Amino acid sequence: MTRRAALLLAAGLAALTMGTAAQAQFSLAVSPPRFELSAQPGERVRDVIELTHRDTQPGAYKLKTSDWTFRPDASVDFSDELLPGSCRPWVAIERRELSITPGRPYRFRFEVTPPAGTPPTECRFAVMIEGQQPAAAPGVPVALGARIGVIVYVAVGDVAPVLELAGTSVQTVDGRATPVLKIRNTGTAHGRLAGFLSGTDAGGTELELQASTTPIMAGETREIALLANKPGESETAVAVRFPITVRGKLEWGKSGSMPINQRFAP
Repeated sequence: MTRRAALLLAAGLAALTMGTAAQAQFSLAVSPPRFELSAQPGERVRDVIELTHRDTQPGAYKLKTSDWTFRPDASVDFSDELLPGSCRPWVAIERRELSITPGRPYRFRFEVTPPAGTPPTECRFAVMIEGQQPAAAPGVPVALGARIGVIVYVAVGDVAPVLELAGTSVQTVDGRATPVLKIRNTGTAHGRLAGFLSGTDAGGTELELQASTTPIMAGETREIALLANKPGESETAVAVRFPITVRGKLEWGKSGSMPINQRFAP
């Protein structure tokens, strides 16, 4: 897992996929990149994606829903086909084609209605937004194109993550040896770790470590990197001199917590 992947996931698993030519032409801002909603069986829940086209000409877009799979390498696979257990039949979007005026945000509506009698489950899908580009200009062999996937989670009924520490290791992340937690989720919904830990490295330097906010899906075990920085400077990663002792507590879910007291050595 790279630091870039960790930051992408921290932003919400919004996925941007592009073709091969001049992709800066895809001038769309999307907010928020992720939704975490809740509903009861038979209840309709609605929300809005704000789309802002940042170009001088109106933008044309296609929209649809998609299933997705979160791979072990932290990449996302999207599927137009309904995957087993898909909840996309519960989802309605307001339209499938859209023209957006430059500089004027468009509030795109979607809704999810779990059928009455649905057992507790976590519904997951993506709203895909794809640019409709004109034909390639003379001398440009490939038409421009890109798409963004906005991830939606809907907790239907009483579901929640249950996270536990299943092991530790030291791995290379962006070319640096990095302490890593192996986290198991035995619950019924995805979970994320949040918070900061205190660390002391081999040189006696005090460090602050932040857990990657990579989601851990129900029933899976995933490796979560601890990114080190100087206390109070969370935006600047620093190299760790091993061994390092890490202590503190990480939070997850509405009230879950995980005490950490581990020594990491390569």
